Amino acid sequence: MEAKQKADLEQALKDAHPRDGVYAAAGPDFEERCAKFNDTVVTFSGKSITTASNICNIEKTRVQLPDTVRIGADCTLRPASGADAVSVQNVDTTPDRENLMFKKIDDKTVVLWIIKDGHFTGDGRKLSYCSDQVQRAYAGQRRAGKPSKN
Repeated sequence: MEAKQKADLEQALKDAHPRDGVYAAAGPDFEERCAKFNDTVVTFSGKSITTASNICNIEKTRVQLPDTVRIGADCTLRPASGADAVSVQNVDTTPDRENLMFKKIDDKTVVLWIIKDGHFTGDGRKLSYCSDQVQRAYAGQRRAGKPSKN
């Protein structure tokens, strides 16, 4: 692949995927879930996504549309997940080896779908980027190597 093609592909991927950071679903306890870092944490740079119920290591990403990235990830159910937790289907059992998908609505809003039983789950989960204060706290905690608050 020539350098320009590779650069174009990298830019398309950067434009499509959400920014790294802490996200939470909108609702009355949005700020609380943000502060606990226990809803969704996206770290494309570190090749990981942590949802309320899954910890995923990103193995591959593919831009499907200018605002949509499909992901193949090795996911495991988090030990503290509740009875209503949805586990992400193993990539080895999906036709295209992809089991997560992000659609970027704007710089602060994304929709996350997971594959369960061969299909993307419903309308997806709309997530909002948490405040800069939360992002700084999370980054500081990661640098310090402390376990998360959840």
